[in-house]
Amino acid sequence: MGTLKPLKKNLILALSLGVLVYLVLVLVSGLGELQDALAGFDYFLIPVILGIVSLSYAMRFARWAYYLRLLKVRVPMGTNTAIFAAGLSMTISPGKVGEALKSVLVKDAVGAPITRTTPAVVAERATDSSGVVAWGLIGALAFGFNPWLLLVFLTLTAVCIAVLRSRRLSLLAEIILSKLPLLGRLAPRVGDFYGASNELLAFRPLAAASMVSFFAWGLDCLAVYLCAVGVGASEPLLMVIFIYVVSLVAGNLSMLPGGIGAAEASMAGMFVAVAGLSAGTSAALTLVIRFSTLWFAVLIGVVGLFLLWKRAVR
Repeated sequence: MGTLKPLKKNLILALSLGVLVYLVLVLVSGLGELQDALAGFDYFLIPVILGIVSLSYAMRFARWAYYLRLLKVRVPMGTNTAIFAAGLSMTISPGKVGEALKSVLVKDAVGAPITRTTPAVVAERATDSSGVVAWGLIGALAFGFNPWLLLVFLTLTAVCIAVLRSRRLSLLAEIILSKLPLLGRLAPRVGDFYGASNELLAFRPLAAASMVSFFAWGLDCLAVYLCAVGVGASEPLLMVIFIYVVSLVAGNLSMLPGGIGAAEASMAGMFVAVAGLSAGTSAALTLVIRFSTLWFAVLIGVVGLFLLWKRAVR
């Protein structure tokens, strides 16, 4: 499992950044007010929140398994579950691009070429984008908020899908790579990447996976709303969803590891400016949301990596 060694450094970097960001958040919001807000949190909701988030990941695993089935890549269920879980450790990578680790792990497990399965990770990101933005747009329409950032993000996703499905651009990339001394060996694999991308991003699989993504992100949004309920915030469901989605999009566009810093600043700021929460309650809600979604995913990912390591050393 030599492919897992670089992950330790990335995880330490993200954790260090997270600690710094949350320390700043605590100082800005005021320690006393933040402590009061967290002290009043309904901790009986935590198992419910984490259970809902886990169900969301289960739906996304079903989508991942569906993609591999379309690509005719067979991975034993137990191994595939561990691989998917391990991929969640890369939730802290910029734009989650590190989840391409799953393709490396699939290659280690069953020998499938990385260029064959990487499009599955790309398709996951594309359908995640459409699913989460759909919820954000519902919130924007419900309250008359300006959805420009969501529309920009959705447009970028659509452009990426069009580029990945373009045969002409695929051939152009193959020609360019073949003429480069260090990257020429990748040229023959461009066709595999294009073929898999074209298959997964065709209308029927794209629509089916987008529907799964919509419901999976709906569960995430429900968990986030329960976080708001836990800190005593009585804001409308769709307003909380809108703030959450815009913050995630801002984090993704920042290209910071896990969006750490940009997402928290957006979330805490909008809970004050849009929802009218106090600084302490806003900071407490932001922390609870990020620990229940981002860092819970990383924890699951670490468990997945450990399970794969145990399998490798047997």
